Amino acid sequence: MGKNDYIPSNPLAFQTLVHNVRAQVTVNLSRWNIPQGVASALDPLIQDFDSALSVSENPETRTSASIRKRDRTRAELEKVFRPFVQGQLENNRSVTPDDLTAMGLPVHDHHPTPAPDPDDSPDLSVSTPLPGVIEVKFSGKGQRGHAKPKGVTAMELCTKVTDSQTPPSDWSELDHSDLATRSPLRKVFSGHERGKWLHLAGRWINTRGVKGPWSEILSVIIP
Repeated sequence: MGKNDYIPSNPLAFQTLVHNVRAQVTVNLSRWNIPQGVASALDPLIQDFDSALSVSENPETRTSASIRKRDRTRAELEKVFRPFVQGQLENNRSVTPDDLTAMGLPVHDHHPTPAPDPDDSPDLSVSTPLPGVIEVKFSGKGQRGHAKPKGVTAMELCTKVTDSQTPPSDWSELDHSDLATRSPLRKVFSGHERGKWLHLAGRWINTRGVKGPWSEILSVIIP
């Protein structure tokens, strides 16, 4: 069971959830268009789990064997209960979000809000840790550490190597592109490029492929 699993790890809480769902299904069987046989398939598994639980949770009859039986019957029930919830309830158009909430089940957003267009440029810092190596650290403005803004999947770094310290006048003159999803981005250069100037600028790209505004063009000597 994952961190955000709707099924509780506590066996008594799991029993409460299962009984609540089964009771709601009984009441709404026709409205939700669930076949009686599909719902009834849960019943013997629920009964087996209830019986094992009553023994394992009773201090007078609680043994390692009774706990193993409880866990086994729970696993058998869960194996059928999960697909039932997904197929007959969560993906059933007749089951409303309020119905799911009443059963203690999660309500999934099937129409997520699109990632916003990037409206700012990344903060860039450049370092030269080794000969022929330049590292570019990037982060969102006002973000902690190297965090990216919400909805952003990568940073595009465009560069140009020249003999001149004067940077290009326009970003379109930066003729090489790299994508980085994590900071820093490391660029390695050949020996004959050492001593030349690297001009660079970055911009965000969101999960829909929309690109944001450019940063200022920075310039650094390739060490």
